[in-house]
Amino acid sequence: MSQKSKISRRDFIKMAGMVAASGTLAACGVQATEAPPATAPAVVKGGKVRIAVGGWAEQNIKDFLAATEFTKNSGIDVEIVLRTDTKETELSRLTSAVQAGDTPYDILDFEDELTTTLSQAGYMLPLNDLISQEVWDDLSPAMKAYTDVWSTNNGEVFRMIHNWEMPFWFYRKDWFDEKGVAVPTTWDEVKPLGQTFTDESAGVWASEDGLIKGAFLNVYLAWITLQAGGNPFDVGPEYKQALEYIHDLMYTSKVLNPASLQKDYNQQNGDYLADKVAFMRQWPFFGDVARGDDNKAWFSEDKVAIALPPAGPGGPGGSTYAAGWGWGIVKNSPNLEAAKETFKWLISNEAAAEAVKAGFWFLSARKSVLAAAPKDSWQVQAVNMYTDANVIGVRPHHPQFVEALTILEDTAAAYLTDQISLEESMQQAKDQLAALS
Repeated sequence: MSQKSKISRRDFIKMAGMVAASGTLAACGVQATEAPPATAPAVVKGGKVRIAVGGWAEQNIKDFLAATEFTKNSGIDVEIVLRTDTKETELSRLTSAVQAGDTPYDILDFEDELTTTLSQAGYMLPLNDLISQEVWDDLSPAMKAYTDVWSTNNGEVFRMIHNWEMPFWFYRKDWFDEKGVAVPTTWDEVKPLGQTFTDESAGVWASEDGLIKGAFLNVYLAWITLQAGGNPFDVGPEYKQALEYIHDLMYTSKVLNPASLQKDYNQQNGDYLADKVAFMRQWPFFGDVARGDDNKAWFSEDKVAIALPPAGPGGPGGSTYAAGWGWGIVKNSPNLEAAKETFKWLISNEAAAEAVKAGFWFLSARKSVLAAAPKDSWQVQAVNMYTDANVIGVRPHHPQFVEALTILEDTAAAYLTDQISLEESMQQAKDQLAALS
């Protein structure tokens, strides 16, 4: 892939909408093995390992490998291969190669969207025997719960995450201070903020989101339904409560701009940066956008303050959820032994702590990572805040995610634009999801 064709991590997130695709909830928890701690790369006789990463992570991984002198210490040469730009093209790329008896790489850095799809297809190597107890003990409880769902299939782990991000609750502290209002801590406390901040004639709303169909709306539906204490794909009472709450925020409380249904994350961020939004849910990349060179004249810390999300009826433990990227090994790798040793090094506590120094693509809530990450980083401080408050729940899931999210988005959007009733929206969603089985 040429330099020109590389996409940034930020652009990839915008395109993907940070949505999970098909996956299967593990029937049982992950069991740690008695493999020895991977505190240093083991020496193998020669070998070359190809690691596929996104273009945004290329320099980070190269810097990390150089700083730790991995090749010198292990005898394993590493070639960095660039991924394609979407999960669909990467799936097609690997499928074609595996069917031809080949593989474009030995180790893949991949997202929720691909993990279960690739493992169910039999393309990825089970990793249980390669993950030490030391590594499991390094994960936060929320990371472990996430791994049990999104990196596991039939009790086998197929990915160990290194990047673990959750939507933060950004707000204009300067506006809140000026109005003399407190940051809301519950759904009920959110509703009066429409009267406080929304000025429709000026195009200013208390809140906004990127809710356009095609993955973005599903992310918000999952976020709100998790706060209600449920999974939107169950189409149960929690999902109904979530839809009612969103509709109220849009049309009764006048908190959430209904035009969000036509906006993506770029437009959402643009409105916030244009002083049109008092608070919003957004992924961490917005913090980097706000601090970027293009926004130096606008930026101040009190314009992008971060608080805990207002808790819903489900309690504070499901106030937000995280998504992640991590390492896996292609099962038919011709360099399998070298790939295994490289994987054990990449996921070791020692390596994880060094990797985050090379770049925030390697930031997670692992104990070793948070201990090593720069303490003055806004993102590290936010992850620590959310982890310490125990507000990170497990991302809602469906075994046929792509088809299921389309159904939810279509039926929810019809209700949220007052084309059909709530009861019709719920029934249509139930009937169409039942037809997937």
